[in-house]
Amino acid sequence: MTAVMEPTGMSWFPVATWLKQSGVTVIRVKGQRVKALRKYLSEHAKTDTADAHVLGALPGFGTRNLDPVIVPSAPYQGLQRLTKQRNRYQAQIGASRRRLLDLIRWACPSLEAVLPGPLTQLTLAILEKLLDPRKVLAMRSSTLVRFLARHASGDHPQSGPFIATLAQNLKSAAKETLALYGDHVDFTALQCEVAQEVEHVRLWQRHIEVLEQRTTEISRQIHPDNLLQSIPGIGPVLAPLILGVLGDIHRFRSVDHLRGFCGLFPVCSSSGGVDRPGQRLAQSGNNRLKCALYTAADVARKIDPELAVVYRRLMVDKGHHHKQALCAVANRLLNRIYHVLKTGQPYVLRDLDHNPISFQEGKRLVKDTLSVPQEVRESRRKHPLAPGMKTTIKKMTQKT
Repeated sequence: MTAVMEPTGMSWFPVATWLKQSGVTVIRVKGQRVKALRKYLSEHAKTDTADAHVLGALPGFGTRNLDPVIVPSAPYQGLQRLTKQRNRYQAQIGASRRRLLDLIRWACPSLEAVLPGPLTQLTLAILEKLLDPRKVLAMRSSTLVRFLARHASGDHPQSGPFIATLAQNLKSAAKETLALYGDHVDFTALQCEVAQEVEHVRLWQRHIEVLEQRTTEISRQIHPDNLLQSIPGIGPVLAPLILGVLGDIHRFRSVDHLRGFCGLFPVCSSSGGVDRPGQRLAQSGNNRLKCALYTAADVARKIDPELAVVYRRLMVDKGHHHKQALCAVANRLLNRIYHVLKTGQPYVLRDLDHNPISFQEGKRLVKDTLSVPQEVRESRRKHPLAPGMKTTIKKMTQKT
């Protein structure tokens, strides 16, 4: 017996678990696939009965592409949920940062250049307490210096010219703001709004720290040797995310199966005996995983000479732009992930003669001999004009 279902929220999970325990093969299909087939089989009806018939017909339309659903074990499921929560908090921090910048550029235009970095602890303290220019001007310079020194941390020294210059710049920015707006902006209400936004950012940052600590513990429970972190570009943040999304690597038959799961393969376009290579990547796979692979590839191509050769060949010889080349590097990086998890052996970084090297040596080798020339990189950023636009510009030039 085979059961076919859509992933409706998380309500599919207990049903799939019960069915698998009863010996039933469970197949979970994308809602997009069901929607496309429903348009063909039941164009003018969207009911539960129609959807049930469509789901029942799906195996006959693509049995080779329908794999039984894998119910992950508790550690893998925990990693998947916690890393997803971390991404959600990170997105909320990014939204709050954009919101704060918009408010600063509207109400205090000269303050943006004065702030010591985006969303540092010192910047958050200034925005929380000192956004009102009247309050800044009313403070004594010594009081302002003590406030800044109390909240400075990390790369910001707590004394010396940095604090004194910052206090002077804050007062200058406050004068410019008052000269620009006067009483046209209610800075008291604005301070209240910004303080709440800062409080949210700090709360999400604390949540992220707790989530990272817990995901690290679960990752060590699954893979005590931290094998994924032996691959350049994969660190303590991306490794738990990749493990959580992939789950048990042995459920993939081959590296091609893994690529299909991740969505890192081009759309096939072949008609009339003519193949059209160079198509876009398929819009499938887990978005968090693809983003992690893309981020890791951008770091790995600066360390791993073999990946640097791939990136350079695509940029210099084949005329691809940066994002296209990075997607190809991410594909090669996926090969390394599959090999490391499948064999249980750490990745060994090698030079072009296959001699083992360290990360520092690899980074130096890539920088000295395999980097993309700056003129090539700039030329790839320029998009050529469409033929119609070229004709229009030519006619306008002739008339002139």
